[in-house]
Amino acid sequence: MRQLLRTFALLLMCFSSAAFADDAPVTPPDPARVAAARDLLEVTGVTKQMDGMVEAMSRGFAKGANADNSEAGKKLSDQFDSSMKKLLEYKDQMITDFANLYAETFTAEEMKTVADFYRSGAGAKFISMTPELMKKGAEIGMKYSTKIADEMKAGQTPPSAK
Repeated sequence: MRQLLRTFALLLMCFSSAAFADDAPVTPPDPARVAAARDLLEVTGVTKQMDGMVEAMSRGFAKGANADNSEAGKKLSDQFDSSMKKLLEYKDQMITDFANLYAETFTAEEMKTVADFYRSGAGAKFISMTPELMKKGAEIGMKYSTKIADEMKAGQTPPSAK
């Protein structure tokens, strides 16, 4: 159950910024900036990362829900997978929104410079190592989340709350 809660917390962290999105209409960004942003998103592998993130979250949720050993867990896992598949139906729209966000934030030249870096040896290595770094970073976060949960169960106050 603890793994299920941790997985749910990770899901919330990944998508929490969407809950605060401003739905007010905005002026369309400069097409040159959007093109540079799309190139940057392509070189950084955002689409593949989205697919991999959803797959990893589904596996983690299934494990946390004990889907292999519990009918209720399997049902929850199937519902989660269905939600994740629905999310991926919006992938193209999400990429467009990300491109527009980058285009509103950076100039075309800035994004070209960053894309050129990611095409370099060091940049390509950074991209290739990012999934492993994220996995290990999530493990670090989980370690401290578990520690806090254990302290709370024991009635202890975490160090930062003292």
